Parts: sequence; structure tokens; C-alpha cells
Amino acid sequence: MKNRAHAESMQKRIDRFKNLPPEEVIDSLLNSLDNFFNNEIKLTTEGNNHQTSLMFLGTHAVALTISKGLFDKGGFTGYSFFLKNFIDGETADTRFSSIANLIHGWRNVLAHQWLSLIGHRIGYDYNMQHGWQLRNGIFFINPKIYCDHYLRSFSAKGKIRKYRQLLNDEKMQEAKDRLIGKYLDDSLEKMC
Repeated sequence: MKNRAHAESMQKRIDRFKNLPPEEVIDSLLNSLDNFFNNEIKLTTEGNNHQTSLMFLGTHAVALTISKGLFDKGGFTGYSFFLKNFIDGETADTRFSSIANLIHGWRNVLAHQWLSLIGHRIGYDYNMQHGWQLRNGIFFINPKIYCDHYLRSFSAKGKIRKYRQLLNDEKMQEAKDRLIGKYLDDSLEKMC
């Protein structure tokens, strides 16, 4: 699998981002995430060798990258915003934003702690017909349905591609400036 997100020269990319409209850097971010990050995420729920923890870590990373970069919303607020605007389906069991606190908390445990009581309140069920369901005090999530909703949002007509509906011209410029600033900041201290 070829997966190199930075084939373009650094200076060419910087010039392109600075000299073209905000959509250039925003679409570059979305396309790069879709073409390079999502091709790995989609493998996490396919076949019989599921990589569910990696799926939740990856989708969460993308959600916060987009929420912070485009809309200046981070943490739980950014994640919940992402789910509501881009992932949620039409039925109650596919409105993942209604359990955003649980998924966000679980991702934090996966990323930073591993052992936690929250692990007794969440389960996976790849065979159930619902996106999520509460059973005997345990929230079961069908990771395949969650991941499919996430990946669908990146399609040509997906909800993420309609970001312009959520940003006026001023907010588009702010997003451009924020994304360029993040791209140019290579200080390791801020990343850790």
C-alpha cells in the first residue's frame, strides 16, 4: 500500500495554500485525509480481523483535525460538532452525536489510559442491525455502521464536502489562516 501524504514539495504547497482561495487548503486537507488516512481506516472494519480500537482512534483524530482546523472547535465540543454535522444518520440509532460523550471518553481511554470503568459500559457488536443500542446498562456500538457513516461523509456528495454551507467568507478565511498556521508550525513541543 502506497501511503505518502506529502508528495508535493514543501514550497510549492505553501505557495499554493497562500496564493489561492481558502477552498484550496481546505480541500487539500479533506482530500489528503480521505486518500491517505481513510484508506487505512476503511480496512479496520472489513473482513474478520477487525481493528476496532484503531478505527475509533483514527476517526476521532480526523474528526478533531477537521473540527479544529475548519471550525475552531476542539475537544468534546469539536467531536460532538463533527458527529452532528457530518456523521449522524436519519435514525435514532445512527445519531452517534447522542452518545458523543461516551465515544469521546472511550477514545480518550484508548489513547491515554487503557484501563477504565468506562470499558464496562461500552461494547461492540458487528452483527446487530443498529448503529448503537443500550442493553442492560451497556452501550453497544456496531463499529461497521459507525465507520460506514464516517467514510460516506467523505464521498463526492458527502456531508463533509458541503462545509461551505457552515462557513461564511470570513470564517473560510479564518480556517485558511488557521490551517496554514498549523501547516507551517513544525515545533515538536506544541505537538506533544
